Amino acid sequence: MTKRTVANNFLYYIFCGFSGAVTSLIVWLFLKLMGLGIGLVWDTIPSNFDFKFYPIIVCTAGGIILGIWQKLTNAVPDELDEVMKKVKKDKFYPYNKVLLLCISALLPLVFGGSLGPEAGLTGVIVGLCYWAGSHMKDAKSKIPELMQIGISATLSAVFYAPLFGLASVNEERLDSEEKPTDIRSTKLISNIIAVLFAAGTLFLLNSIFGGSMGLPRLGGYNITNFERLWGIPLALLGAVCGFLFIISSKIFGKFFALIQGKLGIIISTTLGGIILGVMGTYLPLTMFSGEESITVVKESFAEFAPCILIISGVLKLVLTNICIKSGWKGGHFFPVIFCGVSIGYGVAMLGGLDTAFCAAVVTAGLLGVTMKKPLAVTMLLLLCFDARVIPWILLAAFLGSIIPTKIFGNNKKKAK
Repeated sequence: MTKRTVANNFLYYIFCGFSGAVTSLIVWLFLKLMGLGIGLVWDTIPSNFDFKFYPIIVCTAGGIILGIWQKLTNAVPDELDEVMKKVKKDKFYPYNKVLLLCISALLPLVFGGSLGPEAGLTGVIVGLCYWAGSHMKDAKSKIPELMQIGISATLSAVFYAPLFGLASVNEERLDSEEKPTDIRSTKLISNIIAVLFAAGTLFLLNSIFGGSMGLPRLGGYNITNFERLWGIPLALLGAVCGFLFIISSKIFGKFFALIQGKLGIIISTTLGGIILGVMGTYLPLTMFSGEESITVVKESFAEFAPCILIISGVLKLVLTNICIKSGWKGGHFFPVIFCGVSIGYGVAMLGGLDTAFCAAVVTAGLLGVTMKKPLAVTMLLLLCFDARVIPWILLAAFLGSIIPTKIFGNNKKKAK
């Protein structure tokens, strides 16, 4: 390796670190604006009066505003998988509407959508990566790496989980029919540098200005042989919930596609807002991303009937898809994690099991189905759960990831 090559690699790594820091700054600003908007709409305004059906009014109004905004701007955020598919297919991601996409991603979150912020942010960051590739002389050839770095840094900053940011992008999908790609050492190093700079920048910003530090931790484990006997059934329960998420996604995808084709996007987003508002009025835990609701369940689960926690978790799985498919675009990671925790706590209360253990295994099985990346699921759930349940999390995530693959694979073979 020549001195010039070493110098070029060093400069590239510096650029990767800078990219991670900028990505983290964008994520922090977005989350800060989201928090301020939610506080204004859901805390400041309703503090002046007491009206039971306030969520219905706000969510309906939010649906109308969101539909009009999308119709006027045609700026609709893509989910993470959609971003990856577009990049893979077109070798490009549009960046001419980055600011409009930020607003489009922010609106459904402020109005109480059962969504996470990662989807809209991922599209924005990937768009900026392609902008950099188009306007910077030496960056064009490295666009795929820049995109991967951007996604890793975004997920690391959103979840405050550097290991998840690395694993989620680099882990080979178990259901992929393509050959695994060769991960070069330079690509891995650039990802690690970007993720570390992203995490460090976020930590610095939160320390100075305040902000969220990731998902809450769930402790208090008392794992006995009785819990261990329930490990596999709980993992399968999580997988069943994952199937519900996938099935509801397909059902409501077709339903709202029909509505949008016949009646337009405004009617679709308004209907989604009405359903969200009605469900939120009677089951408040089904609204928002679920991060703060996990804390509520953790600290006050004894105040809830087990069936309420289970029903809230199950309905939120469906509601998240209703939001996404109706035009309330956003991510599903945060809501799905809450669903697993809520269902796990409810089952634990019914069966006299350790609550944190049940929540960990059910959530891992659920995420295993929806993500199909056991290692990434494990890295993500380390935010919430103690290291002593890692084997059970990994097992549940693995079971969840392979069960749907085998079933759908058999169906494909039969079709052939």
